[in-house]
Amino acid sequence: MHALAVVHRVGSLGVGDVALAAVVAASHRQEAFAVASGLVERVKQALPVWKRQLFTDGTAEWSNLP
Repeated sequence: MHALAVVHRVGSLGVGDVALAAVVAASHRQEAFAVASGLVERVKQALPVWKRQLFTDGTAEWSNLP
């Protein structure tokens, strides 16, 4: 692997908005895919992500609370 970068958005996101971007540069495609997959899993483990889902009927629900 030669380089990697990851960015995670904070704040309100709409449906279809990009929440996380991961980029990996490697000599071989298989290595890059494996590193990118591991990077995303690491972010999901390390970053506390809670989301409040708003529904069209006016109700809301929190998910991923500890």
